[in-house]
Parts: sequence; structure tokens; C-alpha cells
Amino acid sequence: MQVGVIGLGKVGVGISETLLAAGHDVIGYDVSESSRQQAADVGVDVASDNATVAEQASTIILSLPHPEISREVVETICEYGTPETVVFDTSTLSPSTAEALAERATTAGMYYHDCPITGGAVGAAAGELTVMAGGDDERLRDHRDVLSAIAEDVYHIGNVGDAQLVKLIHNQVGQTVLLIFVEGLFLAEERGVDPAVLYRTLRHYTQIYDDKLDAFFGNAFDEAFVDHFVPESKDVRLGPDQQFNLREAHKDLVELEELADAHDVHYPVGSFAEQEHQMAMNAGYGDRPHPDVLELYEELFQTDVESRADRREKSRGQIL
Repeated sequence: MQVGVIGLGKVGVGISETLLAAGHDVIGYDVSESSRQQAADVGVDVASDNATVAEQASTIILSLPHPEISREVVETICEYGTPETVVFDTSTLSPSTAEALAERATTAGMYYHDCPITGGAVGAAAGELTVMAGGDDERLRDHRDVLSAIAEDVYHIGNVGDAQLVKLIHNQVGQTVLLIFVEGLFLAEERGVDPAVLYRTLRHYTQIYDDKLDAFFGNAFDEAFVDHFVPESKDVRLGPDQQFNLREAHKDLVELEELADAHDVHYPVGSFAEQEHQMAMNAGYGDRPHPDVLELYEELFQTDVESRADRREKSRGQIL
């Protein structure tokens, strides 16, 4: 099967590679010349524009950074594609935007599914994404070979828009856990408990936090956590390629808060998380990886949270 991929950034090119490895032909496009070249290097048939992808592929995966771009691309697909085209949009959007895109696709005789993902570029390259899918169940099952090529797990959440809601809640839970954890770091600092010991305990020995801390700090952060707090290494931070930034995190929190307001849902903790991220934005942290909210708190509290050997030595780790 020939599959179209529009959006050939780090996630999109990873998706393309796993599709190729599974035996699918892939035609793709991205506005970035460097992204197009990277995709061509791994075997993607790079088209001259989005319209060409729509003309040649009846199954199209989108991996796009902003809702307005998703709207433009879906409009192009509807204009140049053929009826019965199936679209899987892995972008993170509002539920209402996903619903509007599905309605537009329906007018062209096409099928649009909102399929936000977790796993990022690393998961995409390994074919180990988690896909939350909203839309026509029959088409999802018919295209299981495509979805299983890029994902370890595919969950059919419900109607179009439902998957986006679940993804937004997923992000909100993670961002709130991150803020609570950072607050806890400062309590640990005042008490003399080493931050690396605190993190390792929560990350590895406390099951309720395991998946969330792992997902939202990421394996790379986990592996280098002690170094992250050692004074001579503190300038070495995760780059934007490894983590989504605070501006993106804040956007999702705002979207979910607006949904809570629209449905008259009590939402105090989520509102707090949004306010703290807005504070980070105001302080110029928008383009920083989201775990760097720790540095903002260090500035606010005028305290450097550091891992020190003398404090780590107090802990003997897991003994039972």
C-alpha cells in the first residue's frame, strides 16, 4: 500500500521509516527543505507539494505542528484527493478543530480520524507509539496494518474529537505531576534529602508515579538525572529535539481549561497548572523544554537544587 505522510519532521520521518520497514511505499511532503532531504535519505518518495501526496495516496498520515496548518492541509486533501481517502491526523488539536476537519472531509466523501500520539520522535522511529484514535471504527480496523506499523498500541477512544480530549488530559496530568514534583524538590532541598534520591525513589519504586514521571521526563532525562543537578553539569539541558517545549505544554493546558469552562467542570488543579505555565511563558521560558520549569522555580526561590555526594551517601537505596 502507498501511504502519504504530510509533515516530515522528526516524528513524521520516524513514522515514514517504520512504514517503509513494514513494506509500505511512502510518499511525503514537508515545507522544510532539510526535512524533505532527510525523508528522501531514508527512502521516502518526496512529492513537490501536499496536493501531489493527496493525488497519489488514498491513506494519508498527518504530523503537523499547528491547528491552522492542519486545516490548510486537510483542505488541500479534500480538493485534490479522491473519495474514500482515509486520513489519520497524529497532530495534537482541540476536539472542536478535529470535529471541524472531520466534517470537511465528509463533504468530500473522505474519512478523517484524530489520532494523537504519545512517544515522540523516539517512539516514532522505533514504531512504538501509542495512538489514541477517534473516528470510524471500520476504517481503523481496515487500516490496522498501517497503524500497527507505527504504533505499539492503538486505542479506539470513540468519536472524532474524543481522542484529542484524552490526549489533552494525558498532557494535563503529566504537566501537573511535573509541577508537584518540582515543588517537592524544594522541600527535599530544605530538608537535606538529595534530589536524585527523591527522583529515583518516585520514578522506580513508587508505582503510582512510575509511568507519568517516565513519560514526561523521558528516558534521556532519567538516565542523566544526577548529572542534571551537579553544579558543573547544570548548563547541559535537554534540547527541543528531546522534549516538547513549555509553549506547547501551555497551549494544551489552555485548551483543556476552556473545555472545562464550557462544560462547567470544577477544575482548580488544572487551572493552577495553566497559571504556573503562563508564569513560565511570561518569564521567557516558552521555547525551553518543559522540565526546565525547574529552573524557573530555582529563580523564584533563589535556590539551586543540586545533587551532592554527601547527601546521596545517606541513602542506601532499596533494602526490602
